[in-house]
Amino acid sequence: MRTPRHALTGRSLTRKAGAIGTAVLVTAALTTPIATAADNPPSSLNWTACPFPHSPAELQCASIQVPVDYAHAHGSRTTVTVDRLRAGGAHPVGSLFFDPGGPGGSGTQAVYAESLGANLFSAATRERFDLIGLDPRGVGLSSPVRCDPTLLNRQVSLFPKDQAEFDRLVARNKALGRSCRQLTGPLLDHVDTVSDARDLEALRQALGAGKLNYLGLSYGSMLGATYAQLFPDRIRTLALDGALDHSMSPATVFQDESHAYEDSLNRFVDWCARTTSCALHGTDVGRLFDTLARAADHTPIPAPTCATAGDCRSSVTGEDIRFNTQGLLLFPSRRDDLARALHQAGPGDASAFAQPVAAGPSDDNANGSQIAIECLDWSTSIRTLTDLRHLQRLGQAVAPELGGASQSWTVLTGCIGWPAPVANPPQPIRVRHTPTILITNATHDPSTAYPFALRLHRDLPASVLVTREGDGHTSYLAHGTSHTRDAIDNYLATGRTPPPDTVYDN
Repeated sequence: MRTPRHALTGRSLTRKAGAIGTAVLVTAALTTPIATAADNPPSSLNWTACPFPHSPAELQCASIQVPVDYAHAHGSRTTVTVDRLRAGGAHPVGSLFFDPGGPGGSGTQAVYAESLGANLFSAATRERFDLIGLDPRGVGLSSPVRCDPTLLNRQVSLFPKDQAEFDRLVARNKALGRSCRQLTGPLLDHVDTVSDARDLEALRQALGAGKLNYLGLSYGSMLGATYAQLFPDRIRTLALDGALDHSMSPATVFQDESHAYEDSLNRFVDWCARTTSCALHGTDVGRLFDTLARAADHTPIPAPTCATAGDCRSSVTGEDIRFNTQGLLLFPSRRDDLARALHQAGPGDASAFAQPVAAGPSDDNANGSQIAIECLDWSTSIRTLTDLRHLQRLGQAVAPELGGASQSWTVLTGCIGWPAPVANPPQPIRVRHTPTILITNATHDPSTAYPFALRLHRDLPASVLVTREGDGHTSYLAHGTSHTRDAIDNYLATGRTPPPDTVYDN
């Protein structure tokens, strides 16, 4: 579900009466072709130089204008932008749209990094496909959501201990949402995933390169599944890596993700105990983590690197440690980074756990696009401090060490008082008549929990689920040789999947 800004990849309940009405409208939107790109087909893409520093000549960018509100297709327009890196082989298969998830992750930044030699994509995919980096509406180069940076940076507790702290949280959310609406305009009400899927179809048409090839990571898997609902006959290949099923209730998402995150933390503790190269080998890492977080609850730990650079908060709370450790657990290759971060926090340098701060209204480092998208796609059942405490007890039951700190909790608490109404609430997924869809997921993913993939596989009748027995969030961007990554590459190139119920150990 999550797309950390520093890693380029990767994710979350229902106001009963209001949500039922909204769900009816969304179901109609998913089944009635009243505002599709086909009604107003875009012109072909005009490729030009990209606005990135030191952008190589072979990287090109293009934009199209799409309706802000597809229910009023002839009304105001917004810009959606992609970049392209041409295939290296003599006989390319076609174009491959890439969404790294988040939400709020920038596909154009990922493909830009690839153009500079980041090697995020396999050599096989680079040979066979023109890579198309997608910035969904409200993100990156696609008319980004803009919010008051002072409010983005205002620190409030997401685990309020009393009514006064709860009131401060709600007041911050309301003020932030009002600022986003003032600076972003009507688009703030239309950065939902259904609108993104319609934009993707408009881009496919404008590209003029046949049926869709798509690789979506984490939250990008939800965009892929939504596209399959709307445009099942326009898909060639659809690879969903790190699954998020939008049919789940937000409480279930929170429960499963919280448990998965704590499981990953416990597996990190076990890894450090048996791995001599771990910076904390020989230390009771679980106790150290708990001691640091509890101490920071009372006295925040300095973050001297942030104090110097100014791009993150100069001190770290216990909540910061509990929430931001999730990002350090996304990839097994970062276990050493987490061990060093804990090792350095003990003597008083918790810079690795510091929250980023926004320097401007649409700062890529810390912006409002993530919460703006999440609050349109997921509703929160929290209205009062009592509601919050009920859900908090659920988090403490399934994740006693972390207490439910997770990306899902930031959605549940961050959407209290948000001014834009839920546009795309969770509902059953109905997909028919697609080619085979490939779903991949790790059994110990700290963000998109493995039960998410089982549910999405159940909801997509034509899908094949490939399980990676192991750790980490998503499989495609894992470093080194990976059978799962090879399976994704082969599927994208040929449309063929491994046999059903295939399990790999990497």
